[in-house]
Amino acid sequence: MQDAAIARSTPQVVDATDWLKTLAIIATAVGHIGYFFVDNDDWYSVIGRLAAPILFFFLGYAQTRAVPLYWIWLGVILTVLDSWNDDWSWVAPNILLSFALIRIARPYVQILLERHGWAAFAVLVGVLVAVLPVAAKIADYGAEGWLWALFGLCQRRYLDGRSAVVAGAPSQSAHETTQTASLMRLMAGVIAAVVYVWQEQKEFSFPQVHLAVFVVITAAASISLCWFRRGPSRIQPPEMMGSVLRFIGRHTLEIYALQLAASELIVKLVPDLAP
Repeated sequence: MQDAAIARSTPQVVDATDWLKTLAIIATAVGHIGYFFVDNDDWYSVIGRLAAPILFFFLGYAQTRAVPLYWIWLGVILTVLDSWNDDWSWVAPNILLSFALIRIARPYVQILLERHGWAAFAVLVGVLVAVLPVAAKIADYGAEGWLWALFGLCQRRYLDGRSAVVAGAPSQSAHETTQTASLMRLMAGVIAAVVYVWQEQKEFSFPQVHLAVFVVITAAASISLCWFRRGPSRIQPPEMMGSVLRFIGRHTLEIYALQLAASELIVKLVPDLAP
């Protein structure tokens, strides 16, 4: 009982993931405000572009295989709301449905990478780049998001390999495997960032200054994710702020869905607020 009391009184720590997911939610909120309520929303869109790479990266990084059912029904509802606001025209299915597909495909992609290494990596990247025009119409963020998820998977494989080398008796083959995984995750990060800037610029046609900032933000995100390792954050905020960060980290997608649904309904019910 005394141990249980001590455990309950010990403050929970903020994970590095909590900070990044909170950043993604803030960027999402800024992007939604700009898209739904602001006439000249270029800067809002630039900031909003930061969210997707982080969320897709964590989909690839996480080893969980289960697909929560609420991803499906929320994704369908959000897709219907989007189409409703666009006079029932075709819209790309919501990002939550892309997340579900990635969660299903991830174990098989990991097996391919483990068995065939660089050959599998090259084929996967080649296929994703080739289907960019088609994927954009059938999935939110299309193959761009899947490339960020591949980056997250490669980062996880690298960190798992490095942990295995540290924990066990290091061998030449283990070191070579870890080095290969390290190069692969760096290559995945570069490719994901370049393709993302290319495709988002095609869609938004940012002015020169906005594009420069977008490139810097995307490069910073790719570099930061290369350094990412899940675990307690070096910066531990006060408990009140920490509880907020932990809540956002554990309910990121629900908060995203609530933001988007509220924005869709507001502009539909009060059209004068739309730009």
